[in-house]
Amino acid sequence: KIRDAEEKAWKDGQADRDIAELRKERTLLLAETDYLALSDVTMSDAWKKYRQDLRDITKTFKSMNDKNFKFPDKPTD
Repeated sequence: KIRDAEEKAWKDGQADRDIAELRKERTLLLAETDYLALSDVTMSDAWKKYRQDLRDITKTFKSMNDKNFKFPDKPTD
């Protein structure tokens, strides 16, 4: 019975682990571009959109395993 309860608790926590993993990866991608947000740097609209799309990704997806999940492409400029 204890094992069953442990397995149920693990399964019930999957959604929380999934969104935490997505946020962790998203935060890393944002951190890679933080230098663009410094006051002495002019950020292009493409980079602004990329960073906003990263911030908004959890409005559409709850897991990196969701169907059609993909992080936005980094701008080339």
